[in-house]
Amino acid sequence: MLHDNITIASAKRKERQIEGKTNGLCIAGFVVSLGSLFLGLWGLTGLVGVALSAVGRSQAENNGQKSGLGTAGIILGVIGALWCWVMLVIAMS
Repeated sequence: MLHDNITIASAKRKERQIEGKTNGLCIAGFVVSLGSLFLGLWGLTGLVGVALSAVGRSQAENNGQKSGLGTAGIILGVIGALWCWVMLVIAMS
């Protein structure tokens, strides 16, 4: 009986700790996507940022974590990739 109470209390404490955190992949995707605005690399950094942000956002929603940086990373990654591709087309013409 005592063991069950300790297990339940431990699970609740772990749940509260996870709720307020941001997923690590969301942060990584945001940073890479933000870097794609300045670095470019033929739009590849933007695509990597979108992929990391999308996976991190999905994990965050499944675990009840914050997913705002994942959403921002997806948006910035798409903008960064499109910007790079537009600049490549302009440079080639």
